[in-house]
Amino acid sequence: MALPYFRILSITLVVVASCLSHLPLLSNAQEAGTATYYTPPYTPSACYGYEEQGTMIAAASDEIWNDGGACGQMYQVTCVSGTNEGTPYPCWGSGTVEIKIVDHCPARCRGTIDLSQEAFASIADPDSGVINISYQQV
Repeated sequence: MALPYFRILSITLVVVASCLSHLPLLSNAQEAGTATYYTPPYTPSACYGYEEQGTMIAAASDEIWNDGGACGQMYQVTCVSGTNEGTPYPCWGSGTVEIKIVDHCPARCRGTIDLSQEAFASIADPDSGVINISYQQV
């Protein structure tokens, strides 16, 4: 009598394991870096040419660019603190914004992520210029 129960259980486990193996691994790993901002026009961009992508966008530094592999990836960026280069307490509100990578930050990029002016202003005082951030791909 126990054999059918174990057979059903083992089949169920195989099906569940098979389904879970297709899910991406979720990572809550936060990276530390800095953010700067750039001003319009936001086109052309390295990822989308002259195709508009809205204003909650950013350019990736070499650290996350991955030879263009970062194009279209979404990141959650959180203002952590000032960098002593500007406003001492620059973070506003929740201090978090979700952005899409649409461009590559030039070689002398001052930040890990170069946010659009609108994205930067939604989490920090633009007068600060550079902020310390945590970020993660979402």
